[in-house]
Amino acid sequence: METNYHEWSAILRQAVIRVKPDYFSLPEVERDAYRLHLTSEDDFRIRQTLLNGLFGITVNTPEELDAALETFDDNQYLLLNSTQLPFQGIGKNHFFLNEFLPENVTLLDFDTVGDYARNDHRFQEQARQQEDPAYTPCPWRGELHRCWARLVINGTFHYADICSLAGYLTDTLDEAGFEHIDKLIPHQYVDGPDHGKREGKGYAYDKKLDAGGLEGQLQALRDRYYTYMQERHEALLDRFDKAPTRCVYMINRTGDNEPHMDFVFSDAMALDAVRFRNFVNDCRQLAADAEKVGALIEQEIRLALDFLAETYDDIMENFDPGIVKLQRKRKLILANEKLKDLL
Repeated sequence: METNYHEWSAILRQAVIRVKPDYFSLPEVERDAYRLHLTSEDDFRIRQTLLNGLFGITVNTPEELDAALETFDDNQYLLLNSTQLPFQGIGKNHFFLNEFLPENVTLLDFDTVGDYARNDHRFQEQARQQEDPAYTPCPWRGELHRCWARLVINGTFHYADICSLAGYLTDTLDEAGFEHIDKLIPHQYVDGPDHGKREGKGYAYDKKLDAGGLEGQLQALRDRYYTYMQERHEALLDRFDKAPTRCVYMINRTGDNEPHMDFVFSDAMALDAVRFRNFVNDCRQLAADAEKVGALIEQEIRLALDFLAETYDDIMENFDPGIVKLQRKRKLILANEKLKDLL
């Protein structure tokens, strides 16, 4: 597959040639290897040229570049990200996974989304086992944690989220459930005695929960809901793994002039069928009606609210303030002077 040079702006070509003069004469495999194993020095020089060409901003060090980016609004980021995407991504859609990967690992190491998801699952399970030797690793059941991506769809730059259906559904329970908890037990955070005090080179962040005397009940309700969400996620993973439908739901979330698409994978079979190099076409081959996801979300939210209503009644009737769950006391210090505004 040859690079579509029509999607490369003159500014991007200029930036790349400045750093790697022979880039466009290299075979595709060498171009891919160079881009995805880009050194920090070359990355800085390319973005240095882009900032100057796109915005007239001159930076001379990586620190100055980072400082300039901190001032960007969404429109500036959109222009920068869309301009540099053909250099960052792979395949027909210039797919770029905006996630951390281990050293010497790139998207080129994974043919399909399923390959990436399996590898991530293996890493997470190994980390849990190292933390707790008694932990028994779980088999992979088509789980894909929500990832950020960028790609071109029908010639237009898009931001994207990719994830498994089980995760997509339980993610919606977070906002809906905790909004309902706020209504059941109204609360706020108030300044503690040490809030805003100077601590070395930083400032203490000391906020206390005030629920009108129901702090214990509120924490109990929150804890039980966290457990509920984890159990629902496990149940949904099992359900979709045992009855796979092999489909992808493409959900358009474009808003405020920021093109955005969610790609929700039903199960392991769907993940294994989609290649990063042919991402959109493969997803379209498996595309299903996105309204089905909306119906599933409504069902899960109804179940969650029923759980919260029942659990709230139980806690308010049976809560024992003498039984306090032990928690490690932590002190949070905001070290960055710029974060003082959060105090």
